[in-house]
Amino acid sequence: MKHWQFLALTSLAFAAAMLAAPLRPAAQSQSPQAAPPYIPQAKFCANGTGGLCSIVPAYIGPDPGLAETQGYNGLYGQPPQSEKADVQSPFDNMAWQMFVALNWVASGVKEPPAQGLTQPGRRVWQTYPTVSSLFGNAPVIAGCPQALALPIFHIGSNGKGQPMPNNEEYLQAATNKPLIDVNGNWTLFERRVNEIEAQYLRAPGGQKSQTLTTRAGQQEFIKKNPGGADFTSSATVPDGTNGSIEIKASWRILDPSKDDPSKFFTQNILLAVSGDLVRDGRSFCRSERVGLVGMHILQRNPLDKTNPALRPQWIWATFEHVDNAPLANAPCNVADGCGTDKATNWINQPSCGPASPAPGAHFSFFNTGAPSSLGTNISPQSPGVSKTAFPWNPRKPYAQGGTTSATAQPQAVRCWRIYPTTSTLNEQWRMALGSLKSVFGNYMLVGTQWGGNVEPPTPPNPIPSNAVPGMLSNMTLETYIQNYLSNGPAGPGSCVSCHNFATLVDGKTSANFSFLPGIVEPASLRAKIRTAP
Repeated sequence: MKHWQFLALTSLAFAAAMLAAPLRPAAQSQSPQAAPPYIPQAKFCANGTGGLCSIVPAYIGPDPGLAETQGYNGLYGQPPQSEKADVQSPFDNMAWQMFVALNWVASGVKEPPAQGLTQPGRRVWQTYPTVSSLFGNAPVIAGCPQALALPIFHIGSNGKGQPMPNNEEYLQAATNKPLIDVNGNWTLFERRVNEIEAQYLRAPGGQKSQTLTTRAGQQEFIKKNPGGADFTSSATVPDGTNGSIEIKASWRILDPSKDDPSKFFTQNILLAVSGDLVRDGRSFCRSERVGLVGMHILQRNPLDKTNPALRPQWIWATFEHVDNAPLANAPCNVADGCGTDKATNWINQPSCGPASPAPGAHFSFFNTGAPSSLGTNISPQSPGVSKTAFPWNPRKPYAQGGTTSATAQPQAVRCWRIYPTTSTLNEQWRMALGSLKSVFGNYMLVGTQWGGNVEPPTPPNPIPSNAVPGMLSNMTLETYIQNYLSNGPAGPGSCVSCHNFATLVDGKTSANFSFLPGIVEPASLRAKIRTAP
């Protein structure tokens, strides 16, 4: 496939955005002889039963069309008209199964969904190891009293005004830029891995001397494993069990006078910020209530002996709260010639255009009262008032004074309309969760990216051929690169494309699409992500 043909296809590849309410399939008039329109069906449990369940799937379900695709061809052209032609829905159902099971209350995984998805408490994924438990804390973190027994979000630093990625963060990994919510607070980011991945990072192949959690360990690993990392090996992961899982969650600080906490999955935290990141130079530790606004789920599925067409590769699933931001007035849509119409000719431009939300809408990252002249998805600029690029205000709103006045407004919009079959499944899953009055009914699948000729990684190819879909971004985690196919501030708006550049400390050996080993050298990790072509 020629380069220009590939880019043309990827510009049509995927709709990674949707309105606050999922789209319904368009009504179609039918004659008595006409076949009904194809509607994909939600598969609520990985074991094939009918109801929501707490099983975290390791594989997709039956996918008749997968074996017939040539090199995992992407989502191009019109939506599928039959189950056999619908390769994507099994991946989307797996994504929803993961999201629901991982958000089951950890103390009640054997409880029915009416309890497991509504009771308060830590969720399954919140019991997973944090990255700081594997790689250690940032050089400087603020102290917090332990009397409240709350989870601590450490915004750590190197002591010289530069934030470090060892703990929680407020800069998006893709661009080193923050995202400000409508209340003027920074969005917070948290990362965890399941125990399978944690064990591999600590001692790949059982070799502690080759640990990927230190620079010296990685150097030893490279000597013995020139082919690079392999987070899930079919030889070490039994059939039916999960492979490596990485979670990245985004949270916003809630204000009960402006927000409705009942619409979010929430937790109370201690927010601890290193003093050299604060404008007055003093660290602080403060109790805050935060609401979940986004979640990446990555799983490297093991080899599936019953479905050899499913390659043992990473699957990226990304979710958002439905009230994060409005859809752009001229979004890209797989079926409407996005990129060829002048109204949607915003590919590789800083903004994908304005949005016109319904009156009275309340979004987390879009101020409906702001003037349209501000533009949308414009990355914030440093005010240049301290050694920290984006300093914290010592009190709420924490982002006040942390950017230039021209970039302080949170005007984020969605650039891509969701793929039609994914949208239909979203409606079914959200309805099932809503019937339980579960708060997780307020979240939606933005998309599932999978397969393609992506392993082994092949830099400098920015979008590996046949990655499915070609483009996928989470608005809370990759706000400013949604609309870039190439030459963007951090490369293309595609999960697999960004992770394609992950290497170990030598800058050459593959880290198997995981940037976590790069934490041992934070400065080079950030530079690598920012300069990805």
